Amino acid sequence: MTEKITNIDKQSGNPADKDAPREMFPEGDSMDRFVRVFETSARRWELVIYPAMLAFVVLAAYGFFLIYSLSKDISTLARGMDPEMGKHLSHISESVIYLSENVRTMTRRVYHMSESVEDMAERMISLEYLEPMLVNMNGMNNSMEGMNQNMRTMNLTGDAIRYEMGNMSNSMRPMGRMNSFMPW
Repeated sequence: MTEKITNIDKQSGNPADKDAPREMFPEGDSMDRFVRVFETSARRWELVIYPAMLAFVVLAAYGFFLIYSLSKDISTLARGMDPEMGKHLSHISESVIYLSENVRTMTRRVYHMSESVEDMAERMISLEYLEPMLVNMNGMNNSMEGMNQNMRTMNLTGDAIRYEMGNMSNSMRPMGRMNSFMPW
């Protein structure tokens, strides 16, 4: 079989044929040429693959170190926060349930408050129609202010009458003038 390949190689590499492409290895069998080409190609790939593999190993080792140090830091942080955190998780979950129920209750109450505010707003709009009554009440306020002024005047007059009555009673005493002359 090797003789057939050698014969075929020799026939295809006819040196008399000028148009035929020149072979890299004009003599020898094709397996030898294949091995040599493969070796040169493998050497070129070795220049790329081996450094890439080394870089991958270094990056994998660094990644492992980062994950290890991160898990160690998280463990330290968890122990620092609460050493018995596992025991308290059930209490925390119960508290979260209670908190969600309270938030639900607050939401309902805020909804009812918003409905009440909307009702108040509608009622305030209906109060705008009471403007003529407000004008009359304004007149009543002015009249009440006048009455208050008149009552103040009457109080001042009553005070003056009381003062004069006090002076008159002092002057009617029988010994009133004589007592003013006496030293004791």
